[in-house]
Amino acid sequence: MGSYIAYHYLNSLFDYGVTDVTNEKFSNLRYQINYNKSLYVVIARAVFINKADLESMLNYVDNGNTIFISANYIDEKLMDTLQADMSFDMGAFYGFNEYKLDKNDTWLSLAHETDRNRKYGFYFVPFDQEILSYDSTSTQVLGYNEKKDVNFISIDHGQGKFIIHTAPAAFSNYFLLTGSNKEYLEKMFSYFNSETTSVYWDNYYRARRSSDDDFSIFNYFKKHAPLLYAFLIALALLLIFLAFGGRRRQRFVPEKIPFANSTVSYTETIGRLYLQKKDNRNIALKMFTYFLEHVRVNYYLNTQNLNNEFAEALSRKSGVPETRVKRLLQLMDDTDRSANIGDMRLLELHNLIQEYFKK
Repeated sequence: MGSYIAYHYLNSLFDYGVTDVTNEKFSNLRYQINYNKSLYVVIARAVFINKADLESMLNYVDNGNTIFISANYIDEKLMDTLQADMSFDMGAFYGFNEYKLDKNDTWLSLAHETDRNRKYGFYFVPFDQEILSYDSTSTQVLGYNEKKDVNFISIDHGQGKFIIHTAPAAFSNYFLLTGSNKEYLEKMFSYFNSETTSVYWDNYYRARRSSDDDFSIFNYFKKHAPLLYAFLIALALLLIFLAFGGRRRQRFVPEKIPFANSTVSYTETIGRLYLQKKDNRNIALKMFTYFLEHVRVNYYLNTQNLNNEFAEALSRKSGVPETRVKRLLQLMDDTDRSANIGDMRLLELHNLIQEYFKK
């Protein structure tokens, strides 16, 4: 969804702007970034870090700096070290395209808003990620999702802070260009040290690299025994199915129901009405219904208002003179208001309507 707006807007919120865009893992930046009251921003779908990166991040924050991470998944090594845990829907994360998931109006809120009812939202996949647990002695709650679950926290570490946020879509161009949502970004970054000297924007962890730089779903499964066992069982069942149930079978061929001849049915209905009851008005109303359906299907016109504009549009599309169209509409209106109509008027209606079925 892009973060062009977030990057350039963040660049205007700090006196020194965004110092640099980094494309290297954190453990390689020890001598490349400022360790004096600086801010490191990571916005990604998932953040995987190795042991060296973890140690470098902890050292960086311990020296009075701030790391901001907004992601749907943050490596467990970091979260465990910070004594925090966040929700993670592996099926939604790996198995589905978010553009095919159910969507609705969803929103976020900040904990310290003056207006308690202030919400920042858009129409997309719900913000349902949350912080499940944290150490209350070192953690400050900063925001919530639409379910009022905590999804934005600040964790003290040494002389600095880790800022954890579980909704990276809030930094997308789509979100920030909706309504006044840019205020959400402004107020989020107002929590940071006003004396921040350098701001670094990360591009490395956006690529969904693993701690070994070769992340794969199977490697993730190997880290969690229950997931690995489930995968192996599923693989074994698949092989058994291929061995015993994979032989070719006749595909079920559904019965094809022939198309009904609606013209014949219509003619039979009109004939019965005329011969049995000689109810000309009822016949005319049935003709009107069939005619208007024909107009909607073949000329793509809205038949709610049968006014002059409708007459002009129908004449233009059907090729029937506008005077003939207006005459038909007038007869339809007169018939609708009359209790009975004569055979000659019914015949005239029939002839006017037939002009459209001959086109």
